[in-house]
Amino acid sequence: MTLPTADKAEPACDVLIVEDDPLQAEELACILERRRLVVRTIHAGSPALHRVADLRPRVALVDFDLPDFDGITLSERIRRLSPETALLVMSGRIDHLSVPVLERVGIYRFFPKPVETRTLGRAIRAMLRSAARTGVPATKPEKWFGLRLG
Repeated sequence: MTLPTADKAEPACDVLIVEDDPLQAEELACILERRRLVVRTIHAGSPALHRVADLRPRVALVDFDLPDFDGITLSERIRRLSPETALLVMSGRIDHLSVPVLERVGIYRFFPKPVETRTLGRAIRAMLRSAARTGVPATKPEKWFGLRLG
């Protein structure tokens, strides 16, 4: 569901997907919406930053390769604007990623592309349940399950 350009504030969303490929973004959104999550999609970093305060996403799923930002830079900026948002990064390439960088930014989990949607859905649901139960957002990174990152 691509966001309208209206100036009025959108209601808070469960998941903000920032993915430059509209087809991939819509596919992920449809899958998560079937899990009864409120999902918004944006296709570049700058518009995402302009909308994050209005949307108040509980989770941001950020593509690493965006036309105007890399996913780490965008995640850092989202973290400053919305510290309670749990950050997830997805990418088809991992050559520029490292565990220390992901941990420094507070990225909860990395998903290689193509994203395994069942795993993604379970991870998001678990993060939301944990936040609801503890009152603390899931912003601490998970263990990096054997990825060979830089």
